[in-house]
Amino acid sequence: KPFFPKPFLSFLVLSIIFGFGITLSEAGFPKIKHYKWDVEYMFWSPDCVENIVMGINGEFPGPTIRANAGDIVVVELTNKLHTEGVVIHWHGILQRGTPWADGTASISQCAINPGETFTYRFVVDKAGTYFYHGHLGMQRSAGLYGSLIVDPPEGRSEPFHYDEEINLLLSDWWHQSVHKQEVGLSSKPMRWIGEPQSILINRKGQFDCSIAAKYNQGLKQCELSGKEKCAPFILHVQPKKTYRIRIASTTALASLNFAIGNHELLVVEADGNYVQPFVTSDIDIYSGESYSVLITTDQNPLENYWVSIGVRARLPKTPPGLTLLNYLPNSASKLPISPPPETPHWEDFDRSKNFTFRIFAAMGSPKPPVRYNRRLF
Repeated sequence: KPFFPKPFLSFLVLSIIFGFGITLSEAGFPKIKHYKWDVEYMFWSPDCVENIVMGINGEFPGPTIRANAGDIVVVELTNKLHTEGVVIHWHGILQRGTPWADGTASISQCAINPGETFTYRFVVDKAGTYFYHGHLGMQRSAGLYGSLIVDPPEGRSEPFHYDEEINLLLSDWWHQSVHKQEVGLSSKPMRWIGEPQSILINRKGQFDCSIAAKYNQGLKQCELSGKEKCAPFILHVQPKKTYRIRIASTTALASLNFAIGNHELLVVEADGNYVQPFVTSDIDIYSGESYSVLITTDQNPLENYWVSIGVRARLPKTPPGLTLLNYLPNSASKLPISPPPETPHWEDFDRSKNFTFRIFAAMGSPKPPVRYNRRLF
């Protein structure tokens, strides 16, 4: 057999690729998505009350990572916190061959000390809706999180059609510091700081007021101009289109229910897996979960509609998070004519189970083996 040294083979392959004008992506080579991040504390007003949040590059939440399946993500992270370490967990990414990049402090990675830089490098090998978050102490509660969206490989499409997409990160927010939370949880006896003050939708929420106050006599109307950091994140849509809404929950405590007034949700993805599509009026979403739902904007285009996120599975003491599905060209300040959808009763666990029992892998997904071929103790 002819023998070619490896350097020559590499040169030959690259010569063929560039000689014929073939791009790396067309030749099946992965792209590299490179990011440089500085993690630090900063002042922010997530729910109209100024507080300290943990951000990346001066933003909260952190930057959205978007890549195609098979791409390599490289994140060069510098810890600019003065007194604590930091790690990032890439929630839902399998990390095959790169367990040291999983970001689980003291398990697969040492914490990145103040002033140090660590480079994460891993392959995103499966299309889906994911997110990343701090995985040391209570750093996720402090706001250290962001979206990670993986599209199918270039040239391939999703197994469902949509015109545009909207990405939502849901989270709970306390006014007390994460350090107070942590000390209270580790004290004997435990000292509980109580329920979160607000629910955030893409980093925005309202405390001690409501944009739907006219339907709740116990709350005052929020006086927002739309320019505040806490002004609602509006879902702008065009009539007669199909939208994919990616929803991920980064909550530390709250289980949530997501609903849009007058609109049905077609569930097509759960936790980075395609599912057999099914229609529902609302979804329960627990901490760490993600879904994709399709909605069709087929309602009266002269009106706007409520998007409501309420607490489930525990006695709700936190007001629902609210925003608007804004049918353009309507003004986003035009409130819906009907009240927001009611969150199902928090103790209605049968409803939650019935929703879960409707989730099945898409047809063609591998089935679990009938019998095992080895046993591990």
